[in-house]
Amino acid sequence: MISNTKEAFTVVEKEGVKVAEVKKSDDVAVECTLQDLTVEQPATLEKVLAKLEKYGGCIVKNYLPLETVDRILADAEKYIDQDKDFEGTFLPRQTRTVPGMCKKSVVTTEEFVCHPLNLAVSDAVLGKENCFWIGDEVVTGYSAPQHNSCITFKIGPGAADQVLHRDDMLHHNIRKHMDVYEYGTETALGSVLALSNTSKANGATRFVPGSHLWSHMRKPTPSEAVYAEMSKGDCFFMLASCYHGGSANTTEDDYRTQVILFMTQGILRQEENIMVGTPVEYFKSLSVTALKTLGLSLSYPFLGMVDGYDGLRTFKPEHYEKRKNDDPYTSVYPGVLV
Repeated sequence: MISNTKEAFTVVEKEGVKVAEVKKSDDVAVECTLQDLTVEQPATLEKVLAKLEKYGGCIVKNYLPLETVDRILADAEKYIDQDKDFEGTFLPRQTRTVPGMCKKSVVTTEEFVCHPLNLAVSDAVLGKENCFWIGDEVVTGYSAPQHNSCITFKIGPGAADQVLHRDDMLHHNIRKHMDVYEYGTETALGSVLALSNTSKANGATRFVPGSHLWSHMRKPTPSEAVYAEMSKGDCFFMLASCYHGGSANTTEDDYRTQVILFMTQGILRQEENIMVGTPVEYFKSLSVTALKTLGLSLSYPFLGMVDGYDGLRTFKPEHYEKRKNDDPYTSVYPGVLV
């Protein structure tokens, strides 16, 4: 086992209780307003990346048409009342969830997960290309980002603040202090679609700007967070290395509903295993783009094979036949040592 915790904290006993002592950090939060986080229209890849580099998150207004948002919400509502109040401490008790939205809602998969801006931002943040010696040739292979999780959250009146956390803890990502953001350090990218108006009062996501630049064990404080308030149809992009959490719903009868998507690197294990229990016919009904985004095709050169073949051979045989002779490498060169 390789442990990355040995120097992160020291366990000591105080008044008969073992506690973890962590050295204080000089990392600071970035002060910003909701306007600072909002991308000017028209929203482009370059504008979104500029916000992510500086703040770690940004809001895109009118990300999806309201008609599409209502269809996603309708699919979620088929399941949301089947859920019970959350049991545990990570989420408030008044939370209802619909996990696995990508295997329950075609419109969520095709319109939200496969949104061109999500695919472009994910590629910039999470896409990986590497080079290798294979025999006497130098080859390169590209691993595209894939779906990590897609869950609808409905938070009711009386809910307390969720604890602040980083979602890249799932992949044991080790952060280091950065003065300037470095690409290639993320394991996941989040996008939060507002299925209802979200406000500080009804539980909008709290987010700590600049925490993507912090060292691994810098502890956030509630006062450093801003509220990602959105209108229905808006979307909040966020690096998984940023501290965030749902906020308290202090209203009497207003529910906050959001669907939260995380993308991850194509070489990492997905948070949600959407393959188990999902009929093959459902996957066959999806587009090739959707299947690739869900991680059901190869991460080049050879990751994710089904009986030795690309998964598209199972789900889209006609597409596979046209592409089966494609080189699994991005490029191939005779290698020469100099």
